[in-house]
Amino acid sequence: MALPFPQATIKLDYPLYAVSFDPQDANRIVVGGGGGVGRSGVGNKISVVETVDQGELRVAGDIDLSRDEDSVMSLGVVGAVDDKPSYIFAGINSAPKEITKGKNFHLRTFSIEQTKSRAAGAKNPDVQVAEVSRSSYFTDRDAETYQRVLRVSGSVGAAATGMGKEPQLAIFDAIGPKPKVKGVLDLTKDAEDLDVIQDEKNGEHLVVYCHKQELYLVKVGKKNSEPQLIFTMTDDHGELPAFRSVRFVTPNFVLAASNLPKSSGVLLQGFRLPSPGHEMARISVNVRIPKKISATALAVANVSPTASSSTPTSTTQFIIAVAGNDASITFYTMDHKALASIELLANLHPLYTLKDVHKGDNITGLAFSNFIPPKQHLTQQFIKLASISLQRGVAVHSIALKRHVDASSAKTPGDAPVRYVTAMRAKAPSRRSLVITLTIMVLIMAIIGQGVMEIYGVSKPILNPQRFFNPWHGTLRDPTHPPAAFSKDYLVSRLVGSGIDTAETLVMWEADHPAVDHDGKKINLDVHDEEVHGPAKTWDELPAAQKDAWKQRMQQAGAWTQNMGESVFRGILFGELAGAVGHAVAEGLA
Repeated sequence: MALPFPQATIKLDYPLYAVSFDPQDANRIVVGGGGGVGRSGVGNKISVVETVDQGELRVAGDIDLSRDEDSVMSLGVVGAVDDKPSYIFAGINSAPKEITKGKNFHLRTFSIEQTKSRAAGAKNPDVQVAEVSRSSYFTDRDAETYQRVLRVSGSVGAAATGMGKEPQLAIFDAIGPKPKVKGVLDLTKDAEDLDVIQDEKNGEHLVVYCHKQELYLVKVGKKNSEPQLIFTMTDDHGELPAFRSVRFVTPNFVLAASNLPKSSGVLLQGFRLPSPGHEMARISVNVRIPKKISATALAVANVSPTASSSTPTSTTQFIIAVAGNDASITFYTMDHKALASIELLANLHPLYTLKDVHKGDNITGLAFSNFIPPKQHLTQQFIKLASISLQRGVAVHSIALKRHVDASSAKTPGDAPVRYVTAMRAKAPSRRSLVITLTIMVLIMAIIGQGVMEIYGVSKPILNPQRFFNPWHGTLRDPTHPPAAFSKDYLVSRLVGSGIDTAETLVMWEADHPAVDHDGKKINLDVHDEEVHGPAKTWDELPAAQKDAWKQRMQQAGAWTQNMGESVFRGILFGELAGAVGHAVAEGLA
């Protein structure tokens, strides 16, 4: 079966830990990793990978890093502005001997420039990657401390330590080759993942980070705020989900992926950040990925971003990718709705799941390209997702987009806003299984109810459950007072159908017929004619032996059951059953 998203892959020569798209070029991916300090000859590198087309990738340039230093554990890219090169900010620990001296230049800056010798007329020009600066912001000199995570948004970047004794968060200006620190905050707990976004409305940047079951928010402006605990996981069963990754949706919302205990699934939650009157974040949307997996990476992208970061996010669609420890990537879409001053998250629905993306290899990172809507829709548009693996693989999937007209948002006819959404439609939760389950439950209850009513004579026999029970069930009601549902008419219809007038005096007798029961006799019913049928008696006039014989014969014929009572025989005359007395005597002697 063909994949719904075109895929391109390439293998590099070192394990990969970090990935990011160039925000100004959806065809350029930057990856980094390596073997660390002197590990079995595997070098440390940063590579620039470019898409030739939807089915092919190539390495446009790379830089070999020192094998005496740590591998690249995190990175972010700032796009080129005003003919200036793009810059890569990467987390690389200095050599152990330098760290013991108190020197750890953990933040490195690299430039990406096209090679001049091939730039002119080249279809796919190479690029040159060069280190331009080193910075040290963290004060924790513990040998185990490293720059675990790094994120860049616009002109601001944020990085956090990992494995150290004194957790820290550094915020810096991501402009030019030499980033300037804006502040370093001491944390009480490690930031296991973080994200940063520009909040033009309040003239500040926001940083959100997570640690196990806790979510924190930091406001970055002229004066940086202290970390504010905005959400804590709670659970009544003692086992709590743990946050794995967090990403901003807008300055008012974040999306987090949490791993459920024992690799029992992943929880996606959209949070509304604190606002006046609300000190804590509130859950806006949530969904559980119905698979036995743990999340290893998360990526979120706006399919129709605004032209400027100063423009508030309007009604739009976000695409979400979650990498699982089974090498799968699960896609979701989510709507952000803006109505006047009200913003909502809604419709967090599954789109598609890619299985075994890296042939069973562990996925270590995900990143979406920055989709810039074209002024004219002339060709099919795509947003790209890059994924990397510990086993050196890079894969890029192209997700098709389509134009969507928001007719409901139009103020005047013909003025409806146009935006992009995924060409594949997400699947809303189906109610089919619920309807089927409820239908089966109702059917079972109806069958049980019908059976009970038949046993106790409240309803006409349809299921005939008496055959499954002992005869004493029929003695629970007085046979002389059967339910209203049973009458002479009902008995007659069971014997001969509806072709006889029950208002006449009827007679029941036994006549010779082709064998229909063990005696070769058949019960006949007709309007009584003494010259034809001979003398007959009412039910009350019959001796006990004849009554028992008639009951037995009608039970064998399926016309009468014990719970129908004897009143159904009133108004009917009966002929004598041959051998009834002999049978009764034989039963008495036995």
